[in-house]
Amino acid sequence: MLDPEKACLVNCELFGKHAGLFESAIVPLWQGVYDSLVQRARIAEASRVLDVGTGTGEVALRLGRLVGRKGRVVGIDAQPEMLQIAMRKAKGDGSGNVEFKQMPMEEIKLPDDSFDSVVGNYSLCCCMDYEATLTECRRVLKPGGRLTYNHGGPSDPLAYQVITRIFEDYKTTTPTKKLSEIREASALQSEAVQKYRDPMVTLDTLRSIGYGEAEATVTQRVIDYKDAGSFVDEWISFDWSSEVEEIPSPEMKVFRKEAIEALRPLSKVEGFRVEADEVFFTGLKR
Repeated sequence: MLDPEKACLVNCELFGKHAGLFESAIVPLWQGVYDSLVQRARIAEASRVLDVGTGTGEVALRLGRLVGRKGRVVGIDAQPEMLQIAMRKAKGDGSGNVEFKQMPMEEIKLPDDSFDSVVGNYSLCCCMDYEATLTECRRVLKPGGRLTYNHGGPSDPLAYQVITRIFEDYKTTTPTKKLSEIREASALQSEAVQKYRDPMVTLDTLRSIGYGEAEATVTQRVIDYKDAGSFVDEWISFDWSSEVEEIPSPEMKVFRKEAIEALRPLSKVEGFRVEADEVFFTGLKR
């Protein structure tokens, strides 16, 4: 039985393994999501901003352009491979006011009252202790500072539900010890954040921790893929890569064909569009 700390290490190892794929295949699809978060964060010029779970730094680099030379942005992440990519991008952009540090968002090793804003793009939904993360974000905010973050709503989009249901029939029933551990770590992480997909639960939590003017805004996240096959391939190569390693190649070809055929009718636009509920949460440090 894994403890939360071990589960976190297992999950982080998987993200590190696929950091390059994340940057090349997923980041380009999420540009609109990054822009929307930054717009909602209301970042002021010359302010200090913390980006929790920064990944490969897309949000942090946008924030750096907003705060200007007199401002400062710090992006934190537990995954070194993600941060290496973020640092290369910052150097290439000449973003001297953005720095990246390796640390978990559940235990932010930065001083109290040191940031005007804290933001997070689909990062709190990856933590192992949601309340600890919110508490740490509040601690490092200056009085009156603003927290802004997003994650998925109470239910998954139909496309996710369809492809997941089909894939269940192809997963091995005799996993290796490694895959069993990965499954357990994933289940623990999902359990840790599942109830916070309900906006009312999260708002109550924000208020109990001490955030003022806590608000939740439900909107739609839209991701456009080239076609249904591209959507399936993303799941095969990234989200389910460990499962796929233990499924015979001929079976995966059958799965891919079945999934594409089931998904095609779900998109009403050219290519393949996936729409999902997205919730933006905000709160001020009282």
